[in-house]
Amino acid sequence: MKTINFKNYLLALLASVAIMSCVQDDDFSVPESVGTEENENLNSLLDNIDQNIIQLVSIDYVKGLYNGQVTLIESDLAVKGYVSSSDATGNFYKEFYIQDAAENPSSGLGIYLNQVDSYNQFNIGREVYINLKGLYIGENASEVITIGGSIDGGRVGIITAARIPNHLLRSTVTETIVPLVVNVSNVDDSHMGLLVSFEDVQFSSGLEGQSYVSPFDDYDTIHTLVSCTNGAEFFIETSSFASFNQEPLPADGRGSITGVISKSYGGDDKVMVLNRTDDVVFNDFRCDPVFEETFNTAIDNTNLNISGWINYAEAGDQLWTEQAYSGNGYAEFTAYNTGNS
Repeated sequence: MKTINFKNYLLALLASVAIMSCVQDDDFSVPESVGTEENENLNSLLDNIDQNIIQLVSIDYVKGLYNGQVTLIESDLAVKGYVSSSDATGNFYKEFYIQDAAENPSSGLGIYLNQVDSYNQFNIGREVYINLKGLYIGENASEVITIGGSIDGGRVGIITAARIPNHLLRSTVTETIVPLVVNVSNVDDSHMGLLVSFEDVQFSSGLEGQSYVSPFDDYDTIHTLVSCTNGAEFFIETSSFASFNQEPLPADGRGSITGVISKSYGGDDKVMVLNRTDDVVFNDFRCDPVFEETFNTAIDNTNLNISGWINYAEAGDQLWTEQAYSGNGYAEFTAYNTGNS
């Protein structure tokens, strides 16, 4: 008769259960608790703040320490803020932004750290304290004022993983971040790092069928947003490493869009960077005009004669003319020097 080794069988069964438990554990939610070591470091910092050993300053104060070059912070200072960005979709990389209030913020600041998937620790709305002594203030590669851990040429360098637990301290508090509603034409440097919303906007015409990232771009793609209120334009920048890079643009409608204000690589343009595409809510019809004309075919100082347009004089004998200046065509109507009223 065949003998069964029940001990080995039981061990194998337990191992299988353990493996199945690991495989099926897909709960990637942000932990609510803060680890013991983190608590100790944060409590130590808060005690030092209470005893005036370390001064808690505003984000604006910290940004004011930047004098045009990367600067070591040698004073006993700390700053508090609320996380406004998330790298959960890969649209941010080894960085996150904080702002000075969960609602109606006035100032934001970048953090450059050697950590990926930082959203698991520094989730949107998380209250974060930064022990600033020994860190650096400067501009990142997009020329946005940022806290880093070293000097990297003319830019601020990264905070190493070993230094993060001593300088970047999250509390147990997570606030709901209320996006700041801003008119497209009013965005300026004061909005860097803030979570903002544009209302009544749409992607520029001609982008139907295109995705957030062009297949011809290696790193980032910039698309233009247009305000339906005043025609002002703004840019949306998306990383080629974003998980939604090949999702189609919602170019067939208009509505609101929410993201973090930053700058393009090199600092040439102000841009909005999305945390996720759920923050793009375009449920209304586009606001395009019934017709439009670029006048690219205009011939200088001739009567207007472009297909689709009727050149009609309701009174008098003056007609619209085609004009061209510095390569730009336009239509002009004037009675100047004609003797006609």
